Amino acid sequence: MAAEGVIRVSSKAQHGIYVNAAKMQLQARPEIQLHGLGEAITNTIRAADALISLGYATLRKLETQTLTEPDEAGVARKRAKVVITLAKAATFNQALEEFEKSRSQVKP
Repeated sequence: MAAEGVIRVSSKAQHGIYVNAAKMQLQARPEIQLHGLGEAITNTIRAADALISLGYATLRKLETQTLTEPDEAGVARKRAKVVITLAKAATFNQALEEFEKSRSQVKP
């Protein structure tokens, strides 16, 4: 994470990690952004979808970009990027309570 409220999503970790990171960020602020570049776009969308469907966030803005970056050989290559802005849902606290309650009921 580079900036406050910005979560840079990777393709190497599962989207659930970013759901948890986003939940922690949303406890402290009203809005966050998930950034996914290239192959990480799928994870970014999955994390945002989970946060919305579980009642933690609402979709504020979905933005796509095309970035031009040099590769190892210095040749300019185009890459897709997605930026998803999520706002803390009115149901955030309730969803968090339900999650914590269900987690405490799980027997080891």
